[in-house]
Amino acid sequence: MCVTAVTCSSNAQDSLTSSMVSTTTTMPTTTTMPTTTTKPTTTTTTTTTTTTTTTTTTTTTMVLNPDAGASTSVASSGRKEPDVNAVGEARFHRISYGNDPLQAGDLRVPLGDGPFPVVVLIHGGFWRSGFDSSLMTLLAEDATARGVATWNIDYRSVGDPGGGYPGTLEDVAQAIDHLPHVDEPLALDDVIVIGHSAGGHLALWAGSRGQLSPGDPGASPIIEPHTVVAQAAVVDLRLAAKVNLGSSAVEALLGGEPDEVSEHYRVAQPVFGGHRIIAVHGRYDQTVPISQSALIPGAVGIFSDTGTHFDVLDPGHDLWLRTVAELGLSNPN
Repeated sequence: MCVTAVTCSSNAQDSLTSSMVSTTTTMPTTTTMPTTTTKPTTTTTTTTTTTTTTTTTTTTTMVLNPDAGASTSVASSGRKEPDVNAVGEARFHRISYGNDPLQAGDLRVPLGDGPFPVVVLIHGGFWRSGFDSSLMTLLAEDATARGVATWNIDYRSVGDPGGGYPGTLEDVAQAIDHLPHVDEPLALDDVIVIGHSAGGHLALWAGSRGQLSPGDPGASPIIEPHTVVAQAAVVDLRLAAKVNLGSSAVEALLGGEPDEVSEHYRVAQPVFGGHRIIAVHGRYDQTVPISQSALIPGAVGIFSDTGTHFDVLDPGHDLWLRTVAELGLSNPN
C-alpha cells in the first residue's frame, strides 16, 4: 500500500496503512497576484440578490450556504441548480474557455480585494456525457464560503462531439490554463484541483501534466496545482480496464484496450510525484473500489469505514470536513 493515512476512521486505517509514513502539510500562503491579460467571455452585470440560477452568462453577487447540500441529490441528468440561502457572499460568473457550449465553467469568487487561492473542481460520471458540473456545485459553494475562489468546470465527455480521447483531456487542460485570462484577483501560484470519480482521474492527470512529453495532449501547462484532492478516484487506467470498471468506461474514453491504443493509456495515466495528493474514499464505495486510492504513492489518506461513492460530495459529511481541514481552509463565516 502506498497511501499515507492521517485521518482514517476506526478500522479503515488497519488495511490501508501498512508501511506508511504520516505526512501533513499546510496550504502555502500567497502574496502576489499574477497579471491577467484578457477578459473571459462573459457579461458583467452585478446584483445583490439571492439567486438559485447558475446557468446564466452574467456576473452575479450570490449568497452561499455551505450547509445546504446534505439532502441534495448528486445524480445528474442535466444542470441542477443549487440552493443558495444564507452564509457569505461571492461574485459568480459563467465563463467560456472554448467555443463548445460544454467548454465552460462556474467561477465563484469571495467578495473582497484578494488575491484568492483557487480550487478547481472536476466532476465525474465515468467520462460519459449526461453528467456535469452541478455534481460539484455544493462543494464549490462551501469552499468559496471558506475564502477561496472556485472554478467548477464542464468538459466534453464520451458521447459528446469532440469528447473522449484526446478532447476530454484537452478540455480539462484548457479550462485550468484559462484562469490567467479571468478578470478576477486570483492567486495563480496557489491552485488546488479537486476531482470526483472519473473527475478524480482527470484531477490527478491535471496535476501531472508537467511530466507529459512535448506534443502530448495537455503538455506544457500554464497552471500547475500544488495539491490534488482525488475523491473516490479512478487511479490506474489499465487495471480499471482489466476489471471492466464502469462497464468498459476506460476503453470508451481511450478508444480501445491497452494493447490496442497503448499510447493513449500512456498519455492519460497520471504520473505521481512533484505535488501533494490527498486521497479521499469510503469503504462502502460500490462504484470505484477503495483499493484504487491505495495505489497512489505518498498520498495523504482520508478514509471512512461507512462512506459511499457519493458521500464525498456532501459538504456536511465527515469526509469533506476532514478534507477542508487537511487543506487548511477556514470555517465559513
